Amino acid sequence: MSESAAEKIRSIETPEGAFTVRLILHDLSRVYPGMVRYTVEVVRDAETVYTYAINSYEVPPGSLFDTRAVAEIVFSRLAHDVASRPETYARPRFFTRPLPGGTYDVVILQGSPRRFGNSARIASWCDDEAARAGLSSRVFFLQEMEIRPCIGCYTCYNYGYCPIDDDMPWIIRALESASVVVVCTPVYTSTVPAGLKAVMDRCQWLHAREKILGREVRAGGLLVAVAGRRGTEPFVCVTRVVNAFMENLGIRPAEPVLVGDLDRIRDVGKIEGLRGDVESALRGLLVPRDEG
Repeated sequence: MSESAAEKIRSIETPEGAFTVRLILHDLSRVYPGMVRYTVEVVRDAETVYTYAINSYEVPPGSLFDTRAVAEIVFSRLAHDVASRPETYARPRFFTRPLPGGTYDVVILQGSPRRFGNSARIASWCDDEAARAGLSSRVFFLQEMEIRPCIGCYTCYNYGYCPIDDDMPWIIRALESASVVVVCTPVYTSTVPAGLKAVMDRCQWLHAREKILGREVRAGGLLVAVAGRRGTEPFVCVTRVVNAFMENLGIRPAEPVLVGDLDRIRDVGKIEGLRGDVESALRGLLVPRDEG
């Protein structure tokens, strides 16, 4: 959470009642080094009816105005606007984004673009294991969803939501409430496929909700990765990327299950004992409902 202090306050009497415009500085250096957010609030009868926010990370290098200067301009303009058009602020005006969809005990991110490939089969094993434990689960087939790349606008650190209009809110809502997060992925050019990486990057939205709104993720995590080549080398980058994703959200990663040599074997279903290994790894993270 941030430390905040009111920098400027202006009271305005209007035919619609008394308004207060406040410029508030929030120290977010515990989130990112040197990050500062300025919030301009319009308050009527102790209720915030309008909010504008800007932070130091969203202003590009070489900008004509720094973050503080922009916030002060907005403060002055809002004070003038409230005085001249108070009826506009008689009711709350908020720009936000709801989180639709359901909540699940186990969330499985299936990162392969192949709907019926090896990663998808492993995801189904995890789905079945969750059901046996009496837990709700959801497999997100990312290749079937519209997930656009993160644009680095930092709106999520101002308001707690992402302005990009796509399917990501369903994933954010599910991850926020999950007790276990499973990532099933193939190795693509020594890392994860582009669709899965886009989801991981967009989860900065969830990171912001944790740091700004206090919406902590309390989950264990499991990576199950498959690769065509033998040995551990193909998985070096994948495990680092997925562990970084999980740790950024406060997800506690367990020992991964890494499956190689699939250029030769082709089918994970033919690997003796693999399904049991995957189910055992997941079972160690599950808490049945009657024990939770």
